[in-house]
Amino acid sequence: MQNLIITKLADLHAGDRILSWDGRPYRPARVVAQRLGHIGAGSVQGVRLVNPHPTSDVEHVLYPSQMDGRRLEVERP
Repeated sequence: MQNLIITKLADLHAGDRILSWDGRPYRPARVVAQRLGHIGAGSVQGVRLVNPHPTSDVEHVLYPSQMDGRRLEVERP
């Protein structure tokens, strides 16, 4: 396993575990389900995450406009 610091969502891969965001830990870590791509119809792009609460129907998505430039600590298998 590699620990990386990533500042662009385009650098995330499916299976990556996001351990922290700007120094704030994610508990549990967030797992990337789908790398940067189109979300639904239209031109909106995002990174889909595995929902850490399997009984919830809420979709977790990170958007480049909100996250690029922020520091993500990532564990890559």
